[in-house]
Amino acid sequence: MSWLENPLMIAGILLDVFAAMEIQGAMIARIRKRTIVIACTVVAGLELIFYFIGFVICRLLALNGYVSDPVNYGEIVAVIVLAFLGIRLIVKAIKREFIQEKRKDVLRVWDYIKIVVVSCIYTAAAGCACGLVGTTIWQIITIILIISILMVLAGLYTGLHFGFEMKTIAYVAGAALLWGVSVEILLHRVIEII
Repeated sequence: MSWLENPLMIAGILLDVFAAMEIQGAMIARIRKRTIVIACTVVAGLELIFYFIGFVICRLLALNGYVSDPVNYGEIVAVIVLAFLGIRLIVKAIKREFIQEKRKDVLRVWDYIKIVVVSCIYTAAAGCACGLVGTTIWQIITIILIISILMVLAGLYTGLHFGFEMKTIAYVAGAALLWGVSVEILLHRVIEII
């Protein structure tokens, strides 16, 4: 995948984390530095772990010859995974889940860990596609770290100042990013294969 597709893909996936952090930010009275550090560390760490799991499994399959023509299969897998992730975000935007808002003094990891782990599963699927294609791992590490931190910060502060209604826009934007990357890969590389 290209240098532009990777950040757009990761940003699209992590807009789900933005929405989760926005909800949490809407419920706390003020954001402490410790809260920011813990949230950024947990999200970035989980995203990297799950990405590596998907990447390593599929990379080993490709290197050991279990997948013939891994680049082409990786691009097809990427198109399918990104399309389904976009659909998932649109469904979440349409559902507009009701959130019982209640003010908290502190933000606890257990309040948002479930949503982050679900997002990480999709990051693992993206890691699998990248493992087949052979994406440079250091580029993705940097992208995941930067975008994870930005999404956590933006989500917490957006929630603190504006509430949690921006989450629907985040879901739609995430779906648009994921579908855009999916269509770009489909048109420029997968159709050439067929």
